[in-house]
Amino acid sequence: MNYGMSVSASGTLAALHRLDTLSNNLANAETPGFQADFALAMQRPAPSAAADAPDLGPNALLARLGGGLFTAPNRVDVRPGPMERTEDPFHIALEGNGWLRVEGETGSTEYTRDGRLLVDAEGRLVHAASGQPMLDDGGAMITMDPNAIPVIQADGTILENGLPVAKLGVDLLPAEGLQKIGGGLVRLVQGQASAATSHIHQGMLEGSSVNPIRAMTDLIETNRAAQANLELLRMHDTTLDLAWNTLARPV
Repeated sequence: MNYGMSVSASGTLAALHRLDTLSNNLANAETPGFQADFALAMQRPAPSAAADAPDLGPNALLARLGGGLFTAPNRVDVRPGPMERTEDPFHIALEGNGWLRVEGETGSTEYTRDGRLLVDAEGRLVHAASGQPMLDDGGAMITMDPNAIPVIQADGTILENGLPVAKLGVDLLPAEGLQKIGGGLVRLVQGQASAATSHIHQGMLEGSSVNPIRAMTDLIETNRAAQANLELLRMHDTTLDLAWNTLARPV
């Protein structure tokens, strides 16, 4: 493939990936507990470097240009969003960097910052957005009286009719090990969870960590970058067309 076309194509793909990520962030600017994603990229080595071959002749100049970009896995922005008061006893917000434990569909432990809770027909305290059970500090499901109004203390202890029935499980997770799985949930795929000391506020919700103005500005800039790379691809295509159909035409 034409070297310039290859570099321009990798830049286009990286810009399109960033556009998708920024668009998703912007679409969730009003979603409670949503943590924005950072779209990352890494430099692609020059073909000669990737093949561990010496740079000789004109290839030495091309090697200095690099090989374009790779898209890298997104990183979750773990900075807390703003807290908003709702006065709903089944709404909680975490002050600090802790994550609420949720039981996954396969029995694994998943996590969320979305503090919208409810009690289902089986008496389980569940994460409202996904319907999956919340876990206590010992890893067990939390059951409650569906007709009772809970009091949730700052340390996560849940009181029902004045008596403690459970304590919400809250963990501190390494930012580089988080993978989003949808429904406001994340999974820890690298590193280990540790005990968190987050302060829990009942009757409040954490808002999205997305800054809509910044996200829109980044979206416009990234769109321009994608258009510039596409224009370069068109230029390379035109150059190749001239080379094959004009300069290489027999006389």
